[in-house]
Amino acid sequence: CRSGRALVFGENKHGQLGLGDFVSSATPKPVPALQCRPVVRLCCGAAHTLAQTTTGLLWAWGCNEHGQLGLGDVRPRFRPEQVKAMRVSRCVDVAAGSRHTLALSERGLVFACGAGGSGQLGSGGIAEAEPYPRVVDALKEVGRCLLVACGHSHSLALVRNEDSLRDCVYGWGLGSSGQLGVPRERLEDRKFALLPQRLRLDTSLRVVDITSGPLAHHTFILVAAAPPGDGQHMVAPRHSLRTAIDAEELSQTLRRLVAEHEADGAQVKALTKAVGAAFSSVSVLNASFRRHEGPLGLSEEVSGVDLLKVRKAYRTLVFELKSSELIATLGRATLSICDELSKQRVPTDDPENLCVFLVLFENPLLLGEHRTSLFPGFHLALQRLTAAVLSLPKDSQRLLFGWLKRLPSEYFGRVVDVMQQYVTFTLTQPGQNRSDASAAVLMLNTLWDLNIEMDGILPEWCFHNSTISQSEELQEHYNQWQQQQSLVFSYCKYPFLLDAEAKRRLLYFDSKLKMESSMQELVAQTWRQGLPVESTFEQLLQFRVRREHLLGDFCGQLWWRLQNKPTCLGLPLSVEFVGELGVDAGGLRKECLQLGLRQLYERTSLFFELEELPGLVWFRPTSKYFDKDFVPEDCKAASQLELHSPEWVHHLPEIAGAIVGLAVFNGIYLDLRIHPLVFRFLVQRQVSVAFEDLLAVQPTLHRSLTSLRKADVRSLGLAWSVRLPGATEDTDLGSSGEAFVGPSEVERFVSSYAEAALVGAARKQVEGFVNSAVGCMAVGAAFRLCTAHDLELLICGLPDLGQFKDLEASCSYVNGFTADSPTVRYFWQAVHSMSEVFKRKLLLFSTGCDRAPILGLKALNFTIGLSAADLDHLPTANTCVNQLNLPRYSSLEMTRDRLYASLEHHAGFGFA
Repeated sequence: CRSGRALVFGENKHGQLGLGDFVSSATPKPVPALQCRPVVRLCCGAAHTLAQTTTGLLWAWGCNEHGQLGLGDVRPRFRPEQVKAMRVSRCVDVAAGSRHTLALSERGLVFACGAGGSGQLGSGGIAEAEPYPRVVDALKEVGRCLLVACGHSHSLALVRNEDSLRDCVYGWGLGSSGQLGVPRERLEDRKFALLPQRLRLDTSLRVVDITSGPLAHHTFILVAAAPPGDGQHMVAPRHSLRTAIDAEELSQTLRRLVAEHEADGAQVKALTKAVGAAFSSVSVLNASFRRHEGPLGLSEEVSGVDLLKVRKAYRTLVFELKSSELIATLGRATLSICDELSKQRVPTDDPENLCVFLVLFENPLLLGEHRTSLFPGFHLALQRLTAAVLSLPKDSQRLLFGWLKRLPSEYFGRVVDVMQQYVTFTLTQPGQNRSDASAAVLMLNTLWDLNIEMDGILPEWCFHNSTISQSEELQEHYNQWQQQQSLVFSYCKYPFLLDAEAKRRLLYFDSKLKMESSMQELVAQTWRQGLPVESTFEQLLQFRVRREHLLGDFCGQLWWRLQNKPTCLGLPLSVEFVGELGVDAGGLRKECLQLGLRQLYERTSLFFELEELPGLVWFRPTSKYFDKDFVPEDCKAASQLELHSPEWVHHLPEIAGAIVGLAVFNGIYLDLRIHPLVFRFLVQRQVSVAFEDLLAVQPTLHRSLTSLRKADVRSLGLAWSVRLPGATEDTDLGSSGEAFVGPSEVERFVSSYAEAALVGAARKQVEGFVNSAVGCMAVGAAFRLCTAHDLELLICGLPDLGQFKDLEASCSYVNGFTADSPTVRYFWQAVHSMSEVFKRKLLLFSTGCDRAPILGLKALNFTIGLSAADLDHLPTANTCVNQLNLPRYSSLEMTRDRLYASLEHHAGFGFA
């Protein structure tokens, strides 16, 4: 019928209606076993029935006395059963005789089964019963078959000759009534043709179709005038579903209607009714938008659905005609089909029944940008669609998601976007069942795993959900997850939902707990030592440093604490610059850590710049961290400071790691120039590398080793050689003992070489950095939520500054300034004309850090205040609260000059 369902009626004494009984029916009834299947062709024999689907699967039921069902036996079937023998050789055409069956495969081979007493199987002999489909070999030698047809006891095929490229009709079986179109003299006993015989037709005609009937002893051939020349003429295939949706045809129809201004006419109403029937039918959508090229059969890699056609059809329906009635009909159809899928009425025993899910995920009515105004019931459709996907059997889910992960990113991202917006809607709209969000999150979790398998076809931020990340309930979810309440749903079980800012908040919560724990432990230690708590207890991790000796003072004190009092590293950091006024409320500690790390870059040999990645550094494999093993005097001049160890000069990797760890623990951004590979080490808390990591660090070497892996090294006769004094010795790379190098030895060599190039002699330095950083982070359970990319954002902030317009929009003003004050307007004019270098200097001057926070400049809490200083004074800043103080400058030139002067000389309290 129009919706793609198979309807049957009539006699049923052999179960040929497929209803599971023997009751005849005078009214059409759907075949339950074929419901939702994309059936494209039905054929009836005398007492058996055949059904072919859009992907070439063949179903058979009814009388099977002669094996005409092709199921390998002669037992009757009262319900449709798939012909397993045709799963590999997919059907493009099928025909039923009285007691035999012909099936045409997509490779052009004809298969025959059933009764062969009149030679209608084309095997060259007489067979009472053939229960297995057998290839008609005689036709295979002629050419490729295009169409098949069956009469009562005869068979027909249209075959294209491989040499002449002409289409010829062949017949075989019973021909006593002339139904084969060949003289009786050419028949066996003047009755039978045991092998296919060619019909002689006028060469000026071409064959369009051939047909007969299960009770017929005659044949019809539809012909037309042959086109000039000998070119091939393609016969219309019988395996295309008439009700299947064709995007091109639909688009042309709608454009014609729009051009003719018939938007309210009968044609539009008819189209609307057809759209409702088609888009509410699982079988129609399963049979629609098929790719014309490639094999009919589906696999784990190929779904056969052309999603570009799907997107084009939806765009045409929703946005081109702009008919509210048509959109409402499509919305109702979408809700209906999702409801049918959710009630598990769809058989999932074959891939062809899963194509409907790919089509539905492309529906624009399910997306937030259109759904609210066009389809108010979208959330119900999504709820049912999600339930349907999650209720699929594991094998069906694996197949469906296998298709998804092989899609281009724009289609895979569409599915993620649909589910993300459904989660947001469920959590933000009143009256919604929040348990529906958990089902969508489970599906997103599967999509996240697929994304990882495909090496990140989508960036991590596509899976972040801003509603969950900003939720006030996040702390409660974290506590439940931390207490390992496995039966309680928690967002923290799915950390991909949380953006880096949300994870930063959880890390801050962990840090506060760690600080409290460290204080309690220090109190306990003091009591055990019998000392008065008031005189010895530390509430801060206090550093006293001289600006001119910052590297030696800070690193010496830090190493002493690492060695002698690691517990105190869990206290809040506080820094005092000796000889400078000012109390550290956050700004001084930021400046100290940033200056310390910068001096490690500039004054030591701890790092070297990667040749192929300028601006990024890696660990130098050396234990001499100062040039020519000479430690500058300002690094050794620390005798007047307490809690200082001069051994720090031999442990710079650990010092650098501790600076990073303290920055994370205290929420401070750093200019960390080490290659991002180190963030994965920090997340994994160990140093492990693979050959693939080499591509990101040394791409040229990676290409060379990749070429070596692909080469046929056995043909080169290579051996590993070690040059010794006076001789060259061949050395076996592995334990195989073979004389020459083979693929397994090459693989070991490549892996070992990659590890040596990435860490190798610098492994001690890398491990020292990682272990020290993780130790000083005082990480809790929240750290396990972070990916390497999250950790990079937490340490470094955003790599790009973004738009300073965002900073201006979120800026607040105090001490008499407003957004309309002339000096403020001069200031922003000067800022927007700055280069990126000076913009970073402005951030460093005002906030103590030249990086934008995770959420961008709009989240900086930047403040501009009026300074009481004279006009010849430079601007000042309070980095602890991100406040810039400006005198009331009277012109743009004055504001620009004073601002640039302050940015060029910003070191020291009072300036930064």
